[in-house]
Amino acid sequence: MSGRRPRGLAGASRGSARRFVGALAGAIVLSQAVGVPSAVAVGGTIQIAASAQRITVGEDVTISGTLSAGAGCVDGRQLVLEWRRVDSSVFEEVAQGPAGSDGTFAFGDGELHTGAYRVTAPADGACEEAISDDALVGVRARVEATISTRTPAAGSCPKVTAIVTPPKPAQTVELERRVDGGWTRLEILLLDAGSHAIAHPCFGWQDVGPVRLRVQWPMQDTLNEPASGAIGALRVEPAGWMRDIEDLVEGRAMSVSVGEAGTFLYGKAPDVPRTPASNEKLLLSMALLDEFGADLRIRTTAAAAGDPVDGVIEGDLWLLGRGDPEVDRGTLAVLAGRIRAAGVRRLDGRVLGATTFFRRDWDAPGWHANARDYVARPTALTFDGNLTPDGRHQLDPEARAAEVLTEELEEAGIDVRGRPGSGRPPGGLTDVAAVRSRTLRALLARLLRPSDNFYAEVLGKRLGVAEAGAPGTIAKGAAALSGWAEGNGVAFTLNDSSGMSYRNRVSAEGIVRLLWVAEQAPWSDDLFEALPEGGQGTLRERLHAVRVRAKTGTLTGISALSGWVWLERSESWAEFSILSSGMPKWTASSLEDRIVRLVQNRAG
Repeated sequence: MSGRRPRGLAGASRGSARRFVGALAGAIVLSQAVGVPSAVAVGGTIQIAASAQRITVGEDVTISGTLSAGAGCVDGRQLVLEWRRVDSSVFEEVAQGPAGSDGTFAFGDGELHTGAYRVTAPADGACEEAISDDALVGVRARVEATISTRTPAAGSCPKVTAIVTPPKPAQTVELERRVDGGWTRLEILLLDAGSHAIAHPCFGWQDVGPVRLRVQWPMQDTLNEPASGAIGALRVEPAGWMRDIEDLVEGRAMSVSVGEAGTFLYGKAPDVPRTPASNEKLLLSMALLDEFGADLRIRTTAAAAGDPVDGVIEGDLWLLGRGDPEVDRGTLAVLAGRIRAAGVRRLDGRVLGATTFFRRDWDAPGWHANARDYVARPTALTFDGNLTPDGRHQLDPEARAAEVLTEELEEAGIDVRGRPGSGRPPGGLTDVAAVRSRTLRALLARLLRPSDNFYAEVLGKRLGVAEAGAPGTIAKGAAALSGWAEGNGVAFTLNDSSGMSYRNRVSAEGIVRLLWVAEQAPWSDDLFEALPEGGQGTLRERLHAVRVRAKTGTLTGISALSGWVWLERSESWAEFSILSSGMPKWTASSLEDRIVRLVQNRAG
């Protein structure tokens, strides 16, 4: 009897679970002739039909039919409705009732499980037993779901509770959402001992508007047909902080994207291509860390055509740079000491700074005519940022580095016979001594916090060499940076590494996606620590008392701010990017700061 629905079950049939109804017409006809006619026996047949081939738990099915038999074996003859569960061969009695004068009858019943019905007319005197064929009726499980609110705010996760009847403990249901005319599974839920399951689907800004959900029980046993609950209609409303951002950016050429843990929390024109300005340095730092690691140290080498003989280098001593943007007198003094430690006491030739490894290009598509006012020539061998003491461009930094090394060699007691200069070194040189730069993590702090264009273009060329070979160029650096972004699923158009090109194009959404990539990388902490905090570097007058790590960007009519901000509510870091154009810098910066504070205090 365990297969049948208990009497009094909530949501059961409209009357008794098993009852005799009366004469009704049928839809599915099955028959069987029973008995062997004889002079004393009266045989008969029973035809039955089910009012439905499939019902849902809680609904009734009517089993109706006709008893055909000889005189005296029809009118008032007692009939028995029997049922067996689909996984059993044993029939159990469900109800009894008499046939009408014309042999018709009807029974009503509702079961918890799929099963087969039959009607029997027990033998009665001269009336032999008659048994119908089986009528199989499938029973769908009943799925009911409730939602804690019908108007959740974007960023919230309302509670969805599901229950399945008959009980299906340890089985699963699926929470689905209507998308593009079909149903998409959001989550698989395990039913507990009471056949309940709970989900908390979260809805973001992209879900604002109508949302339709349902819970489905996929068929996991033969006892019930699969079933879906009623469709629940929601309307996701923008959160208050989202409305406030909308008000701030209304009518302005601004893009905003906010994400957390791989999910977008908010977006305003997030995929519109915009000029990043110095936000590109943030992307460059990611690509450099991914290519070289935070512990990279860039070598600057002194090399000659042969080993010193009795302390004498007979030819020239070449100074070979490989993209250290911080070479200065201190660097070359250390190198001079190491040359002496290598046993050199005299140089018969000259000290020459190599002009190779990087091309000496100093321009990019989209640079304005005055762009060189903001960046010195990015060479492989640098000296003092390639600026003169009074801040003018050093036109031949390689020769200046050779001049200072000559002075430091003489200071170290090494006699140098020739005058310093620069040029293209010959092949086959042998290293005499070398120095290494600070670590890349230290260089990036110097790149990002003051937003140094020279560091960006020198390190960008170094990245270009790693990807496309020497000589390094601004174009190769930009191509390597674009390729890194594309390799991580983001398409940007980049022409340099510093962000000075007005033709550069990125999207706020794309920057957030790359920040997600950074979060999963082994160098994530190095990037995070290199970025300025509120009140530091290019943020020195901004976002005081806000937990933020972010990179600014500024060109004429262009502003940007991207990075991480701490969410007070969820106590986690969120990624953000704000890109704008067509506003004075003070207006754009003020809007950026207000947006960051809104996200910090109210999102999450």
